[in-house]
Amino acid sequence: MRVFLITIISLCLISCKKSNQIIISNNIKTFSQFPKESKIAFKNLVEFKLGNPRQIKVIDSTLILGNYASGQEYYLHNYSLSTGKFSIPYIRKGRDKNEIIGLATIGFSDNYLWLNDFTGKKMMLIDKDKVIKDSIINLAKISFNTNRNYRSILIDNLQIIATGNKKSKFKVQIIDLTTGNINEEFGELKFFSEGLPLDIINQATYSQTLIKPTKDKLVLAYTHTDIIEIFDLKTKKSISLHGPEKFDSTFKIFRNVWFENEKTRVAFIDGTATNKYIYLLYSGKNFSNENAYKGNYLFVYDWDMNPIKKVKLDIEVYQICITNDDKTIYSYDENTKHIVYADIN
Repeated sequence: MRVFLITIISLCLISCKKSNQIIISNNIKTFSQFPKESKIAFKNLVEFKLGNPRQIKVIDSTLILGNYASGQEYYLHNYSLSTGKFSIPYIRKGRDKNEIIGLATIGFSDNYLWLNDFTGKKMMLIDKDKVIKDSIINLAKISFNTNRNYRSILIDNLQIIATGNKKSKFKVQIIDLTTGNINEEFGELKFFSEGLPLDIINQATYSQTLIKPTKDKLVLAYTHTDIIEIFDLKTKKSISLHGPEKFDSTFKIFRNVWFENEKTRVAFIDGTATNKYIYLLYSGKNFSNENAYKGNYLFVYDWDMNPIKKVKLDIEVYQICITNDDKTIYSYDENTKHIVYADIN
């Protein structure tokens, strides 16, 4: 496997009428092949017929299922790996207190389960122990004011890290929990077309955003190009990796709005970060494919941005969840309506 350094250009975002260039990073490596390839065959764990859980998280011996299916009244379900039972569903869809309008992402940080309400421009926090014990009483609510973030992650009880802010020319924001204000921004998006609106730039560079459990590094895995970018959260500097297919994000602009075109592809659609590895679910399909946001490849990297291996899954899925010990992967088989699992070592 050859890896070499490119020090000047990066991501070319192409409009159907004109070329626009965004420099995603000044420090990019490329590669064409993973050093190791393997295959995984999933096994059925338990049937789940209440919708397709687009997100799955694991904490202790509990799976948290983020269910976005239409017609369902609640967003979240728990499944206990120790008892083999489901909890009652919780977090109602809606605009009232303790409800969420449009759930985007969920995750765990320290003692909290956090829920990013993209539509409602807020984050809600639930005590982790109460989630596991099915005894949710109160939820803490943090408003992002006028800021809508594509991805938001709880860092600690004081701060959130966010990406995909349509009003900012920076890729990453640190947001104060108490005020909802942006305290710090970094990872500037540099571009050469003065008339290109910020929201188009941000949409073209949407990413799956994952934080290392030690909270000293952040990875952005881009949705429409096979680039990953790792930030050192102490220095705020980053380095990027492009490959193995090395395709760019292409789009068209109509009335100052970003649209996919016939060449737009989908790269990374979900992921999990452990202290050892970054696991990314990869599609690679053209946007026009009806299964563009499903993937059957797992790309694995370490935190020094070395490609480790490519794993072929035996089914296409929307989501992945890896245990913190890097031993087990969970997902959902839409065809059989089962939560599935497999060993990954």
